[in-house]
Amino acid sequence: MTSNTPTRALPNLPLIGTWVAALALLGVGLWLLNTSNASQVELYTAQSQDYAAYLGAQTGTTVGGLLIAVGALAIVIAAATQAVAWSIARRASQSDAAAPVEFDEDDSFDDEPVEAAVAPVEAAEAPSAEAAAEAPAAPAEPAAEQAEVAEPGKPESK
Repeated sequence: MTSNTPTRALPNLPLIGTWVAALALLGVGLWLLNTSNASQVELYTAQSQDYAAYLGAQTGTTVGGLLIAVGALAIVIAAATQAVAWSIARRASQSDAAAPVEFDEDDSFDDEPVEAAVAPVEAAEAPSAEAAAEAPAAPAEPAAEQAEVAEPGKPESK
């Protein structure tokens, strides 16, 4: 029995999570980079001697830049994953559309055993004298061929 009811596409939660994480990394990286750069500008313009604040602002700038890079890489990965998922879904829908809606019930292939013609057992056991006289004699193997066939484990004799 076939079902013609279309299946409802479920959301791809890992892919959605990848997009959310990528955008969050990118957003946090941009925010951290901007705030750290603003902090450095304030320290420079005030000509402050607070080296701990200055190094903290530099660290924030570095971490912000790294988060932006990781976020951009995550966006590339999410886009590639999305493309693969769409390609798989498109091929699946094309193969579903190409499949026949109804299967033809063809009973031409039955599972009944086929009986072959078998020679009677009596005739196969011992040929009659008349049949032996009528049958041509089998040609004898030449001596050269008999010499070539050696039994395993025994030396050849010529």
